[in-house]
Amino acid sequence: MVEERRGLRWSIPLLVVLLWLTTCGRGADEPAFPAPTEDDTQFGLSEAEAATLLSLDRLDEYPLYVMHQYAGYGYEEFTGDEVAQAGRVRGAPANRAWACSLFAAFADPESRLFARNFDWSFSPSLMLYTDPPDGYSAAALVNISYLGFEGQLADDLHVEPIEELVGLLDAHHIPFDGVNETGLAIGMAAVGSGDMPTDPDKETIGSLGIMRVVLDRAATVDEAIELIGSYNIDFEGGPPLHYLVADAHGNAALVEFYQGEMVVVPAEDGWHQATNFLWSDPDSPRNGGWRYDMVYEALEATQGVVDVESALSLLSTVARSDTQWSVVYDQTSGGITVAMGRD
Repeated sequence: MVEERRGLRWSIPLLVVLLWLTTCGRGADEPAFPAPTEDDTQFGLSEAEAATLLSLDRLDEYPLYVMHQYAGYGYEEFTGDEVAQAGRVRGAPANRAWACSLFAAFADPESRLFARNFDWSFSPSLMLYTDPPDGYSAAALVNISYLGFEGQLADDLHVEPIEELVGLLDAHHIPFDGVNETGLAIGMAAVGSGDMPTDPDKETIGSLGIMRVVLDRAATVDEAIELIGSYNIDFEGGPPLHYLVADAHGNAALVEFYQGEMVVVPAEDGWHQATNFLWSDPDSPRNGGWRYDMVYEALEATQGVVDVESALSLLSTVARSDTQWSVVYDQTSGGITVAMGRD
């Protein structure tokens, strides 16, 4: 089924199969969500929580799942003393060599794309659709191993009893990259320590939770930067991150934290990019520098004009043996192209 949602349609082509997925929008005559049975709600779940878990389906055997968030959530979940449970990378191995490649190519107003490789250990994944009543609808990829679904525990979740899936209700806390209905896209990459500023007058939020707030509330890069700057970001439990953000109007910026300050590196050309070093730190080791250089050279050659196929090809060029997913968000059309495990 294809459903219009505020002017955009979402699609996920996987391998050679084109699947059209809806957001959480609904018609006037449709129920608010699929009606769960009494058995589905006997585990202390609300009807909306049960409906969220019942929407789970598997799209790819890697696995990649899809789920629609019917249960509501409030921003108090993402701030204050409970950041360990909301939006923080928990349990990440300290000695892991993080590696991700991201770029935004926006010189062609008819094809503005945001693309990224997520390079990490085995990462069963979820494409989560959200539609908060006080924010923008969005689609985001989540590594559900951080919710306890690891190894064989991540297989065949779509046929597991609903009581085994309750941990997925926290998926909205930890988007790893995503796009919202306005075409605003954001992704992160790990970097060396940049000395995050702390302001006692600001709320504290998890390092992934801030991306949820941006997806829900920002339509432009300027709005995203303002939101990021309005919080203290908690990197405890995982590496420091920097964030690449781009909008559908042809703007992009890299947001970093260096020497106790938030540093915004705006795009100077029709593209922008990030790997795993602090651009704002002249002495930062260029981790992933070869990937950064290859992306830059490719985008410079086309002056930031690429199509989805070319973007996927570029991602494959800088992929590693541990690339878990490659995704291209079409900020113009709303299409999403996902390749799991370098397929």
